[in-house]
Amino acid sequence: MRIAVVDDEPVFRKQITQQISMLYGKENVSCYQYSDGSEVIRSFESGFGLDCVFLDIEMQNLDGMECARQIRTYSRDIPIVFITSHTEMAIEGYEVQAFRFLGKPVDDDKLLITLRDLEQKLKADEKIVLIKDGEELVYNINDLIYEEASNNCVRFVFTKDTIELRMKLTEAMAMADKVSSDFFKCHRSYYINLSHVKKMSQTDVFMDNSDILPIARSCRESARSALLEFVRRRGR
Repeated sequence: MRIAVVDDEPVFRKQITQQISMLYGKENVSCYQYSDGSEVIRSFESGFGLDCVFLDIEMQNLDGMECARQIRTYSRDIPIVFITSHTEMAIEGYEVQAFRFLGKPVDDDKLLITLRDLEQKLKADEKIVLIKDGEELVYNINDLIYEEASNNCVRFVFTKDTIELRMKLTEAMAMADKVSSDFFKCHRSYYINLSHVKKMSQTDVFMDNSDILPIARSCRESARSALLEFVRRRGR
């Protein structure tokens, strides 16, 4: 995740940035610090890609609420997390579709829950587009359970649909990897979404749609490691 931390107090900017990095891992998040609302607005104007904005409400010059209103002119969907010691501002925050309110000082447990919820929201918004018979079919990447190589085709198995397209598995894998890091190749013919794994044995992986897929002998150790890392990262 690419997170903007906007606060006119340098000490707090540094503190919340350190909390985010410590709780979520530097490899999973990048924080960009801004000293006031106008700075982050200039980033939106330049097209800089951000996944979320942590925004202090009480700031000099451009306050957090007005900053949020301007952010909404550039993005209707980007999650905005307000940082405030005034809970009465929550009602006004709903006008700009605030994702969450966190009190100052920010509690570690509440911050971690917010980060995990943010990840879930961002993943739910990510799409994979398949073209079949000239028609674009759009699916949430979270709904993709696994990809299966079958002859010269790939079966995309979703929670409520299955699509078969003529392509190589490597091409299908690249499509999934563009929008998610939750997939793992457990076998030469299968690319699985770890978020849909119910359990794993030495030889098989049990998916939550009741399909049982093989694990290649050469992948057994790495498959278990990938699942453990996924569980650690997602905190489930």
